[in-house]
Amino acid sequence: MVTWQDFAISFVQTAMVTPDHSAFVSGRVVATIMREFGDRFSGVMQVLPIPQGAPPEIPVVVLTTGDKSQSLSAGPAQFICTWSRIGSNAILTFDQAVHQCLEVLEYYVRDTRVRVGRLSLVVQRTCPSENPAQTLIQRFCTEESQREPFNRSASFEIHNHKHYKPVYDGVDYQINSWVRCRSRLVGPDRSPAIVVAQDLNTIAGETSQHQFDADKVRVFFAMASHEAEAIIQKYFPRRE
Repeated sequence: MVTWQDFAISFVQTAMVTPDHSAFVSGRVVATIMREFGDRFSGVMQVLPIPQGAPPEIPVVVLTTGDKSQSLSAGPAQFICTWSRIGSNAILTFDQAVHQCLEVLEYYVRDTRVRVGRLSLVVQRTCPSENPAQTLIQRFCTEESQREPFNRSASFEIHNHKHYKPVYDGVDYQINSWVRCRSRLVGPDRSPAIVVAQDLNTIAGETSQHQFDADKVRVFFAMASHEAEAIIQKYFPRRE
């Protein structure tokens, strides 16, 4: 049986929603990030003009690392930093990947004092499996359901959403927790695998109520990382 220890991190995304769209200046974003992380973001840089009437969620600044494993995208409404596993990428752990992204967000907030109203952590994990659909069915479905109607499933997924207040020091707000477990074909060779995507985020309807400074940003991602690890262990517990 597959356990949480069989999964490898393939993607991490840290995101901030910035409600004050008028405060966004492309040149300031580039100057701030390159001043502290210029050696890291030495890959492709893209800075676009903001078309009149364009949705504020569209990124107009995009920075990448030389190996394309990390990227930053920013626009008037959001600031996103991602890490992706590229080949035998040196970053091996979830905590390291989150830290690589978080330090960029935290520095940006401290330096610019931009208002942050919403936060999100997305993590994707992958586990090779000869028959991922059947493995998921055996894990999450009753014996009767395994016999019928899921006995010949070519693909399978489950999607679960929870809304709750985490028990974590410094967190006094509700979050969403989304978990999606899917059978997929991954990589250049299209190998069968189980892919688990988790998205932990603050409530969209409460964006106007929140103002996350750099310290609160750090607390959120510490909490969200802790929750994500605890959740994956519940979905795929280790068998004794």
